[in-house]
Amino acid sequence: MSLSWYKADLHIHTVLSACAELSMGPRDIAEKASAVGMDIIAVTDHNSAENVAAVVQAAESVALMVIPGIEVYVREEAHLICLFENMDKINNFQDFIYSVLQEGENDVSWFGSQYVCNSHNDILAENKKMLSMPLKTSMEKVCDRVAQQDGIVYPAHIDRKSFSILRVLGFIPDNLPFSAIEISQPLDVAKQQLRFLSNTKYTIIRASDAHDIDHVGSAFTSFYIQRPVFSELVLALQGRDGRKCAVDN
Repeated sequence: MSLSWYKADLHIHTVLSACAELSMGPRDIAEKASAVGMDIIAVTDHNSAENVAAVVQAAESVALMVIPGIEVYVREEAHLICLFENMDKINNFQDFIYSVLQEGENDVSWFGSQYVCNSHNDILAENKKMLSMPLKTSMEKVCDRVAQQDGIVYPAHIDRKSFSILRVLGFIPDNLPFSAIEISQPLDVAKQQLRFLSNTKYTIIRASDAHDIDHVGSAFTSFYIQRPVFSELVLALQGRDGRKCAVDN
């Protein structure tokens, strides 16, 4: 068995996220990620996965692995990253997410547009759902549904002031099956801000949370794995069978 290092940016938004720039089309993301040396990315739009398949298809021409994901905005007003092995599993999860969205229609003038695209960046539709609002269900229920689809879940950008589990709860609940914790700043900066990171039981990862094309791959985690597939990422996050992670500083 041969293990190698692979670079992964596991938090990237497309134009389906109202807060993302128009530069974040599926093909643009795939080409940019490949150009900056990423081997793996995760597409993690807010409360929806409707652009994941387009990025998967766009990435086929640049030998880039795309992990299906969603950044879920839970009732507690924190963001969680939820990643899955394939489209069937994430589509099942998305059905649940859509069932617990806030009622009403997206206010484009307030939040921005939410575009569904094909792999060539063509806009196919505009999602009218309330994707930018917190769900009507809890963090615990979301974690349960992720587990039902054999996915992984962890809190996003815990070192930020907004939408961070530490800001809204003040702690990371031990009863939730988090596979990691995500930081947005360089590790040494995050450790100065959050002292517990120097001795935490959680695997620390870093990602760009890119909302514009120039930030794709600007922060990443290196995975020491056999090949760039979802099952290997899970092993690395667990530190099993020689797999491991290293945070870009």
